[in-house]
Amino acid sequence: MRIKNLLSLLLALPLVFAACEPVDEGVDEPKKEYAAELSLTSEATMEFASEGGQGVITYTAELKEVTRETPVPQPEVEATCQADWVELGEPTNERLEFTVSKNEGAARETKVVVTYGDDSFEVAVKQAANEGDEPDPMPEYDVEVKLAAAERYPSSEFGLTDNHFALAFVDDAENIELFLLLVGDEGENILSAGDYASNTGRLLAEECEMFIWEPAAQHTFTEGVATVAVDGDNYTFDIELTNEDALLFHFTYEGVVMNMVPREKPDPVDFEPTKVCAYAESAWTLGNFELQLYINDSSYHALDMQDMVNPNEDYLSAGHYSTSNGSITSWSNFVANVETGEGAYVTDAEIDIAHNEDGTSTIKGYIESEYGDHLNIDWTGVVEGFNFGGETPGEAVEFAAKFFGGTYYGDGNYYIVLSDVEVTGDKSVEGATYYYFDIYAGVETEDLSVPNGTYTFDLSNSYATGTFTEESGFGFYISGGVPTWYLYDEGSKITVSDNKIVAELVLTDGAKHIVTYEGSTSLAGSSSGGGGISGDVEVNATGWDAIVQYYGQYYNDVTDNYYVELFEDVESGNGGYFALDLLADYATCVDHSGTFTGSESMGINTFVPGYIDGDYLAGSWYAEIEDGVATGTMAPLTEGSVTVTLNGDGTQTYTIDCTDDQGNKITGSVTATPYSDAYALSKGTEQRSKSFRIELPKRVVR
Repeated sequence: MRIKNLLSLLLALPLVFAACEPVDEGVDEPKKEYAAELSLTSEATMEFASEGGQGVITYTAELKEVTRETPVPQPEVEATCQADWVELGEPTNERLEFTVSKNEGAARETKVVVTYGDDSFEVAVKQAANEGDEPDPMPEYDVEVKLAAAERYPSSEFGLTDNHFALAFVDDAENIELFLLLVGDEGENILSAGDYASNTGRLLAEECEMFIWEPAAQHTFTEGVATVAVDGDNYTFDIELTNEDALLFHFTYEGVVMNMVPREKPDPVDFEPTKVCAYAESAWTLGNFELQLYINDSSYHALDMQDMVNPNEDYLSAGHYSTSNGSITSWSNFVANVETGEGAYVTDAEIDIAHNEDGTSTIKGYIESEYGDHLNIDWTGVVEGFNFGGETPGEAVEFAAKFFGGTYYGDGNYYIVLSDVEVTGDKSVEGATYYYFDIYAGVETEDLSVPNGTYTFDLSNSYATGTFTEESGFGFYISGGVPTWYLYDEGSKITVSDNKIVAELVLTDGAKHIVTYEGSTSLAGSSSGGGGISGDVEVNATGWDAIVQYYGQYYNDVTDNYYVELFEDVESGNGGYFALDLLADYATCVDHSGTFTGSESMGINTFVPGYIDGDYLAGSWYAEIEDGVATGTMAPLTEGSVTVTLNGDGTQTYTIDCTDDQGNKITGSVTATPYSDAYALSKGTEQRSKSFRIELPKRVVR
């Protein structure tokens, strides 16, 4: 630059003169330096219409001679603006050009800062509102609700950190409830004002729900925004939520949010009720009682309890009740403040009930409120409202069984049943009583009779030698087609001697049953070989029933899954049975015809080998069934091929050439007719979650 060259020349002159003149060592000459000076020459405030436009700021940027101790480097002109609607050009030493974008909304203003070395100035930039555009119309809501009360649930109750706000609202009629989950800043434990939107992750829309009691309805949401204002303890909410049907819901609330400030969890305390009453109404589910634990003459904690052991209208069965298994329901109420009567939800509870021989009951356990109040309970007395019918709770019931049956599963496992009726596949004979025992003896007798010895009840289902299990052991009595269950508890035992069985049973409701049987205990002829088949099986049949269900790309993206069940008689659930889990080529198949080979690869044109899914046969199997339950004669199809032919007359032929996991061959040809509307062949059929039908022989649903 010209100034820069001149500066260099001026700086060089003293050196020339210094070389010619004599040195005066007694005087220090001051050093000349130059400082940056910036002066605005245009207006300090610039105004623009809403359409925007171009602007120019002019100024002078010069170096002025100064005297200073420390030199300053040559500066450059710089310009900044915080607003994104002002775009700055490159500044020179004389001017700065900039562009103001169109304003779509309200009036606005910002400032441009120009800096040159240590000197600077500001220019205000103002832009008018867009008055020509009409304001955004108010949204049309499909549902509008004014809420009347609000409460915050403890974040820990949902496993969330303190900056998550689980809020429950209710309308004035207490008919509509809204659950809202908002996320505040990290470390925040009290909700602050602001916008909480799903697209910013501050409103978790998929966790929000709306419940309507009358008429019953429930709504979940996909997106939304909540605007929150705070004035002391008073909150104002304006909430917009959209559900999966694109309906727009609008909720408003103004008032206090109860429990916004988290309460400190109190220490557990011992609580002994002044009395305990049980209340039930005829319209309630059988076995449903409200257990009232009285604090004083008029106030009580109410536990809504459902008997899942032996539901009856007289009393709650002895046993374990808890919120975790649903036997203590959400209808329970905790008195949080005795003086005001303020109630609270029971969020956790475990109660054990025992009935004693003197007619009293013992109640042990704890209850906990949503505020963390924890009461330990250990009470014994007469429960007002329980009616034992004059019988002493725990009195022994003696039962003499006349019939014996069961299945030997190999490895010393004897599954037996004692009854007063002949033991068949029908377990619903009116007036009949059945006791099932799953015995692990550890040895196999020659005639498959239950080995002599004593077997103890195993609540942990360890399958240890000398035990019988809880999971497959139970008794029941049939009345009116409905079973009354006898569930075994610790302390039960079975003694087997020559041709005699004595079962001394302690039930979960405290009752005692003594079951005796005299006669043969041999299961010869009932062996399942461990639940398999003893040799090759060939099935050639026509007139069977077929249920074909289409599950689409259930296992992977390249296969179409067809689950086929072949029944010798689907109506009765008795006779031969095949399950075939087929995977066709998704890209080319139009139905389930073709040849499929056994493979665990889940590849194209394969079938899934048989396996156990919980208590059910899954994958591909051959079995014999009674009442829809496998009898023990069953074999998984693991290798080989299945060919499916769709005949022109509407029937289907399945040609089977397979082996099981023991090397037994299962072969034959079965022709079947699709059974009613359970036949779903079309690829367009909506995919469903998959479930299996045939139960293992030890399982009885209760």
